[in-house]
Amino acid sequence: MKQQGAIIMNQEFPENFLWGCATSAFQVEGAYNEDGKGLSLADVRSMSVDPTEEPTKALANVGDEIADSKIASDHYHRWEEDVELMKELGLKSYRFSIAWTRIYPNGDDEQINEKGLAFYDKLIDRLNKYGIEPVVTIYHFDFPCGIQKKYGGWRNKQSIEDFNRYACTLFEHFKGRVRYWLVNNEQNAMIRRDSYLGIEEKDILKRERLRHLCNHNMYVACAKAIASCHQIDPEAKIAPVMAYSPTYPKDSKPENILAAKKSEDLYRNYMIDVHCRGEYPAYYLRWLRDNGWDFPISDEEHEILKAGKPDFYAFNYYRSSCAEYCPEDVSPELVERYRVDAKRRMLPGICRHIDNPNIEPFPMNQWRLDPIGLRVAFRNIYERCHLPLMLCENGLGVPDILTNDFKIHDDYRIDYLKSHIIAMKEAVKDGVDLLGYTPWGCIDLVSASTGEMAKRYGLIYVDKYDDGTGTLERKRKQSSYWYENVIYSNGETL
Repeated sequence: MKQQGAIIMNQEFPENFLWGCATSAFQVEGAYNEDGKGLSLADVRSMSVDPTEEPTKALANVGDEIADSKIASDHYHRWEEDVELMKELGLKSYRFSIAWTRIYPNGDDEQINEKGLAFYDKLIDRLNKYGIEPVVTIYHFDFPCGIQKKYGGWRNKQSIEDFNRYACTLFEHFKGRVRYWLVNNEQNAMIRRDSYLGIEEKDILKRERLRHLCNHNMYVACAKAIASCHQIDPEAKIAPVMAYSPTYPKDSKPENILAAKKSEDLYRNYMIDVHCRGEYPAYYLRWLRDNGWDFPISDEEHEILKAGKPDFYAFNYYRSSCAEYCPEDVSPELVERYRVDAKRRMLPGICRHIDNPNIEPFPMNQWRLDPIGLRVAFRNIYERCHLPLMLCENGLGVPDILTNDFKIHDDYRIDYLKSHIIAMKEAVKDGVDLLGYTPWGCIDLVSASTGEMAKRYGLIYVDKYDDGTGTLERKRKQSSYWYENVIYSNGETL
């Protein structure tokens, strides 16, 4: 099934390379309150409030406000059809997440919700039957509302123990059936969104300190879960997942070069150090101290961080960043306003992010697409962690159009994926040890940041719209046939 105009490259990927796709539970499953499932913060976040304007209003009232997760892509009821499509695509792996609140509805229940486990039993067993490797994320933004209300979620040390109990349940139950685990998704992005942390503190500086406290407790929980996995299932491999966007300086001015370096350090590099070395770097601790955001770290926590080191490292890449020096006199209010805006984030006296003047915005979504940035990311991460890597998200979110012939001609998505796979191949030639690639997403799903269906990422179209209408019918996009050929040729034919 060779396509016209395909690019032929020398094969560089290993024979067992994990070509796949990715989703997350709350973005595809739906069935938010079925079969004993409890509510998570991802279920109840409000999409009607701009988090950059009023982050303290991130939690909505339970009920009709849960519009985006009620049905999502209805994967919970249509999983068999979806897996058949994955088989048709020839996927070697499927990255998905397990919803904590399907297993423990409140997060810390005495009894396991057996119906929740049964759903994932069926899904994982079918994937294994078809030779599709399950790559399972334990925690993808969906912290249980029950323990959030009980003790404040990640700000409380009890969250570490509850998370480890949940993770151990999965390791024990799926031992031998899941060989690749991902602990948590994009912790460095999660801590900038109060809706995923349940933070409602109104004082800006106190709110920022709470974010860093939550961040630390998540690090300890991650390390503890990794150590538990190694003990329970020594044959399994486990890693965290970070969001990574290499930061370029605006120009060659020394202050802007330093600004870009500090942006890399404070948003991304320190995270790799904590995960892979088991300790916070001095520059990060200094930054916390200088701002009054530091917190005590016990000897026991130091030991946990040292003991729970990953087997590989996973990251998500969509586009690069650009930064310049930021004056010290920027107000906390302005910093807070742009906290979740990747193009406008700022740290007073350190850096602020700007549009890269050397990359034109993509007309369909105004992203500044940068496949070379992916190669830079591979080099930066690999040279820092010295572990095998997995690229777990990479994709293009745009409003696909179903044409009169009932097809989706998404050449733009093919171009995006092709250019990034070429960069990935070059990284392998550079010496990067790469395990797999699971672009986002497999099927169309609701956006984590906006709750939209219109921002489509999937290789497979889902007939669902932002107003709630649609048949939920699945239809393969042109990009899915192209990707099938990529997998079949093991990346030789692009």
